[in-house]
Amino acid sequence: MSAVELGRGDTQVLLEPVSQAIEQHRDDGERERRLPDAVVRAMSDAGLFQLWTPKEYGGSEIDLPAFMEAVEHVSQMDGAAGWVFANLAAGAVLAAFLPEEGAKEIYANGPNVPIPGSVAPKGRATPVNEGYRLSGQWPLASGCHHGDWLGAVALVFDGDAPRMGPGAAPDFRVMFFRREDCQILDTWNSMGLRGTGSTDFTVADVFVPEHRVFSLFTTTPQVSGPLFKTGIMPLFSMALASVLLGTARASIDAFVALAREKTPTMSQTGLASRPTIHAEVARAEALVQSSRAYLYQVARDLMDAVRTSKGVPEDVEANRRLACVNTGASCVKAVDMVFALAGATPIYSGHRLERCLRDIHTAGQHLAVSPVWWEKTGQFYFGLGLGMP
Repeated sequence: MSAVELGRGDTQVLLEPVSQAIEQHRDDGERERRLPDAVVRAMSDAGLFQLWTPKEYGGSEIDLPAFMEAVEHVSQMDGAAGWVFANLAAGAVLAAFLPEEGAKEIYANGPNVPIPGSVAPKGRATPVNEGYRLSGQWPLASGCHHGDWLGAVALVFDGDAPRMGPGAAPDFRVMFFRREDCQILDTWNSMGLRGTGSTDFTVADVFVPEHRVFSLFTTTPQVSGPLFKTGIMPLFSMALASVLLGTARASIDAFVALAREKTPTMSQTGLASRPTIHAEVARAEALVQSSRAYLYQVARDLMDAVRTSKGVPEDVEANRRLACVNTGASCVKAVDMVFALAGATPIYSGHRLERCLRDIHTAGQHLAVSPVWWEKTGQFYFGLGLGMP
């Protein structure tokens, strides 16, 4: 089975080798604070990094719900692995906006290319002949140890003054460069998602040719597939929200398994036989299942929109933002609920519930599911437009 077949109901079968690698190396990722190479190789062997590579460059270009399903499955095995997979495979979305010459350079050896990077606009780019000189330090570059190419956002400067683009917006550019052109730092000492290697990297006065650069706010996709008309931020956000769904699913399953075996101290009643436990697990299930249903409905609506029009209508984008923040809040609450029910058992480092708790609270801090979107989406329903954070 190939990655092209993902989305035909065979996700679990396709990901079985990835699951085995994660089971063998999950604790290694926690200790090393980066995803083990063996897990990344298993993902690569399964063709996961070509799932969103444009068809023009040999990729599968699967639709959004199928990609989310894959992210969920990996995240249910391990939140850090799901987070890295989501980021490295979604990097292809950025490549879809590059000029053809630049994209062909990145995919010169085939479509199955992991593309890490950082969308924080922490770089400074100075125009020179046929390109830019780039310097900066970028944070939270999940999986940056595992790609031959990295992408990063920089602000263009004319001398000492930042260049402004259309509408007086800052001229932010996405730039691609080889991993040997940057220095990966050791800054990732986190509460959760420790195995993601989401560390900082620096670039010092590196030349980036024009064909490996595009404008973050004004460039349209340079490929024909409808998927990429959804937009960079919406696609990344939907992918990352799926990590929380998988982590929450793993938490509930882990608690139910624990409860079936546990009789609390000073009690004659097993945890799994208590009506209060049944009710709380049902509430947690409702939170996760309802948020999942909403998120996937929005994913289908997005795909319908880009297949039949030039872009995403504002009301669909409003639902997308609302579905992401709702997924984040619901999944975090569900994990908190089942963790609290488990007593002292999961308080020790390395317990499945303990890791899920740390991972989901770390993932829940990301802009994709930030509580700011409650306000910025809510204003849309008062006719005030779609606000940015």
